[in-house]
Amino acid sequence: MHLQLKNLIGLAGLALLTSCSSIGQGVTKAIIEKAEQQPTPSSSLCEITGPEFPGLAHGFQATAGGANTTRLVIVHGIGAQELGYSERLQRNLVMRLGLDTVDPTVKTIALQSPPDAKTTPPNVPLGTLRISRFSNAAGAELLTFELTWADLLTDERKAIAFDDFGVSAKARAELNTSLKTLINSFTDPLAYNGSRGDLIRGSMLQALCWLGRGAWSDYPATARESCSWRDTRRNVIQQDDIIISSHSLGSRIAIDSLTTLGALGDSLGNDAKARAGMQALDSLRDKDITLFMLANQLPLLQSGQPAPAVAKQTPLYCGLGAPKIKERWLKSLSVVAFSDPNDILSYTIPQSFTSAYIDSRLCATTTNVVVGVARPVSLAVTSMASPQVAHTAYDNDGRVLTLMTEGLSQAHQPPQGCSWLRFSAEK
Repeated sequence: MHLQLKNLIGLAGLALLTSCSSIGQGVTKAIIEKAEQQPTPSSSLCEITGPEFPGLAHGFQATAGGANTTRLVIVHGIGAQELGYSERLQRNLVMRLGLDTVDPTVKTIALQSPPDAKTTPPNVPLGTLRISRFSNAAGAELLTFELTWADLLTDERKAIAFDDFGVSAKARAELNTSLKTLINSFTDPLAYNGSRGDLIRGSMLQALCWLGRGAWSDYPATARESCSWRDTRRNVIQQDDIIISSHSLGSRIAIDSLTTLGALGDSLGNDAKARAGMQALDSLRDKDITLFMLANQLPLLQSGQPAPAVAKQTPLYCGLGAPKIKERWLKSLSVVAFSDPNDILSYTIPQSFTSAYIDSRLCATTTNVVVGVARPVSLAVTSMASPQVAHTAYDNDGRVLTLMTEGLSQAHQPPQGCSWLRFSAEK
């Protein structure tokens, strides 16, 4: 009897994570309210394993020309996200960075695929990019690039929406309705791994291209156009820190898009005419990028997908003296994976996975941050934490925000209550 009740409560918790937004009613609601109202000491879990990494504040360090700009690309996960979905994350980061001024204009780009696109149809809509500027009197500047690609899967979501109001929906039990809604939300990752993946990656590639177009004043207030890497500026890529923050499915989108971008550079070969004006793309070979993955799903979404073209060969491409250093795509990619153990749609990333399934030419290292953002509680016969909070509240956890802003190094030790298990140096 107790085992059956445990299974029922587990299913009720699972139902909460429907498109990362809707909450089941009845039994599910009662359980989750209790879970959210009664914190326990185990919610302080924070264990970090892996190498150091820079945070957003790294780019604000004064140089001969003053403080540099940090550029942050934000990419969402599953669900019909609304424009401005990342406002809580942005606000929390800005406060911790000591930025007290915001430009009243949010510049909005209706993304289009390039007329000469090779992986997507030409001249098709690819979502929306919203660019915001934050600064302070000391000269520090943060430009955020919020990418919303959700509209690319509107037709796929509509194709299954009948399940919410048809004959079966009328007869479906309350708890089962919540569970069915969760299953229906899987249209996004299924579509991404299928025919719509190229469009979504194309959206992310356009966001990365716009990131390098210039200073704040160089961006139009509104536009509907595509970006070419011939339009980007080499000095932007070289000087400014580039950070990516992804959530859920966005982790797969970010990694795949960086891989596609690297392959694009390779496709130009030694053709001087083809490479003309593409210096910014070439500059990525000497660029360090940090990727903060909140609720990452790389291991899950790798299922059924081929391994990268170049795997388990990082020493050949990365680090001083590497024999193929000129063929690398990035100088380094610091992957920081935040995972709550009670987040049923998040996974830690073993080093074996990084080696086997992230292209070696990205020069990726992985730091896992296992952190309890949801508060577990003890129930009558079991324990539970809100799966919804565990999946969506990373951007509201002080330890996560501190690591994103300050990074991790000898100069910036882990937040209070967090342990750090470093990798030993190779001999």
